[in-house]
Amino acid sequence: MSNKKIYKGLNKRRKFNFRKFITIGLCMALIVGYTYKKIKLDNVFKNINISKSLSSIVDKLYFWQEPGFEIFNLASTSTQKEDKSSLKTTDTANKENNSKDNSSTNTQVAVVEGKDVYLIQVGSFDNDKDLNKMTSKLNEKKIPNSTVKIDGVNKVQAYISFNENDIRNQLDNTKKIVDDAFLTKLEIPVLSLEYTDEYSYIKDISDNLNALLQSYEEESSYLNENKSDLDSDKYKKILSKREKILDKLENEVKKIDYKELDAFKTNLLSYTSQVRDNISNYGNEIDTSKAYKYEALLISSIQMYYEFINQIKTA
Repeated sequence: MSNKKIYKGLNKRRKFNFRKFITIGLCMALIVGYTYKKIKLDNVFKNINISKSLSSIVDKLYFWQEPGFEIFNLASTSTQKEDKSSLKTTDTANKENNSKDNSSTNTQVAVVEGKDVYLIQVGSFDNDKDLNKMTSKLNEKKIPNSTVKIDGVNKVQAYISFNENDIRNQLDNTKKIVDDAFLTKLEIPVLSLEYTDEYSYIKDISDNLNALLQSYEEESSYLNENKSDLDSDKYKKILSKREKILDKLENEVKKIDYKELDAFKTNLLSYTSQVRDNISNYGNEIDTSKAYKYEALLISSIQMYYEFINQIKTA
């Protein structure tokens, strides 16, 4: 055997790889192309303000909307003029809206607190004859009473307190005169008044109405604790303080110059006038023997306030 080594395929020509050639060629083309564009585009965009160009395009596509129709302007001389006027209108509207928004952010709410008041209901009447008969009977027995209209029906109510137990203590004696009498609660609703800085006096009106309710509560407590021994000076102080509250309240109410509050203004001034009439009926001196009359006047003032609030809420 020969010692000569044989290398098979050593002298054969290698085959041409077409796929490899195409792949390398494409890669080279991409690299050269990218480099060329990069150099050329950098020079082109040096003197161009892209943001201005985009703004110009947006301006030409300006969109104006009003309820019911839409206008799309696509750059003509006439439509560009309309765009400018539309922009002015829009700017004005935006300023007005901003102004409204600013005023609305200053909107506040003044709250007059609600109260629960306890009484004894002795009857409901839809005719004056029966109503007068009942009130005469109660007055004869010196039972404090007053009438309020609720849901179109006249309800005669006796005694009054912000404390339920005070009224329960009077119920048995009242039943001896009117056997179907029962304890009832008069729910005075909360009154909320929305206002802006321009009408800040609404807050003062609210504060004075709250003070008036506190005055009624103070009188009711004093009456229920001292019916058999009323101190004229102390009682007159309570009434004098109430008159001062009414003075402040009326001064603020008269400042109202907003048409939407005309009914509120008229009804409130009418109410304060009726309360003044009630105060005048107490007389110059407080007499313990007339305690039932004073309590009747208090019931009347609170019932009228209840009617006033409900008139406002349903107006």
